[in-house]
Amino acid sequence: MRYLSFAICMLLLVGCGSSKQNTSTDGSSANASAPTKGSGRFPLEAGKYTVLGILTDNQDNSKAKENAETTLLTNPDVACLVGLWNINTPMILAALRSSDAVGKVKVVAFDEHQETLAGIREGTVVGTIVQQPYDFGYRSVQWLTMLAKDKPVEVPESGLIYIPHDTITPENVQTFSDRIDAIKAGNGPELSPESDLDGKGVHVAFISNSIDPFWTLAEFGCNKAAEQFGCKVDVQMPSTGSIEEQKRYLETNAANKLDGVAISPIDPANQVGMINEACESMTVICQDSDAPTSKRKFYLGTSNYMAGRAAGKLIKNALPDGGKVMMFVGKMEVLNAQERSQGIIDELSDKPVPEVFLQ
Repeated sequence: MRYLSFAICMLLLVGCGSSKQNTSTDGSSANASAPTKGSGRFPLEAGKYTVLGILTDNQDNSKAKENAETTLLTNPDVACLVGLWNINTPMILAALRSSDAVGKVKVVAFDEHQETLAGIREGTVVGTIVQQPYDFGYRSVQWLTMLAKDKPVEVPESGLIYIPHDTITPENVQTFSDRIDAIKAGNGPELSPESDLDGKGVHVAFISNSIDPFWTLAEFGCNKAAEQFGCKVDVQMPSTGSIEEQKRYLETNAANKLDGVAISPIDPANQVGMINEACESMTVICQDSDAPTSKRKFYLGTSNYMAGRAAGKLIKNALPDGGKVMMFVGKMEVLNAQERSQGIIDELSDKPVPEVFLQ
């Protein structure tokens, strides 16, 4: 409950800071590029740092690049650009190249896009906070299969199963890249090699929030687990990145009497109803992004708030004397974006880590 209260508080904090903009009935922003900058919340002072705002692009690559270019033009003294989602950093790098600003502005990233890793090797990216999408896929299939077979899954009282994040810098980027290459070659590890789980007859689904290389790694994990345990998994990636498409997947999976589904909610606050409806006919877990007020069985993924704190540490190491920071993300409706950005702000402000994350 304490985590739930904290998550709701952060939702309200970010929501109160968002700019006035038209919102469609599904909760998505009608203005894809509308930033939280310029509202009552931003710009804000965070210790020695000024957080200019958070620009959204609705997962439109050209808009993501334009957002970064506009920032460089309107804030020539910006010191650090932060990409909160996988594609944001490559678009930031493209904007730096087109603005002849490569090397003049620090870049901090999330996820393991190849251009991000190349930027770390070249020195144009300070570092990236990576999740474990392969593990998301593998564990989702394993644990949904266990539940379908009436085998217990150890879930903390909080309902949150955290898979550790990692910080990738020039010192460990090659080792990390080798691991990713092995996964893409089909040589990802069996994370539970000793398991005797027999998933024959079990059919589950894994729903992403979009089509992205990040989710391709998760698909490898899904397939590895399905192969090991003898179950069937459908990996479903919404081509439009919309909650309507996720809703259709949930309804189809329920109609086909699947045993369970793992979903990364795009707009959790506006998807509680559809998730609860799916829970009536099959086991539903959230992965990558949580919907904590829904009836989902549990959440599996990164502690996004703590991942944000790790990104904040990268910014502080790169800019020990402070400076102006702008953040970029696809959608602010997604809880992981809200938690990451809040973690960054709290770290830059030197606020203590909430007790719930120290358990």
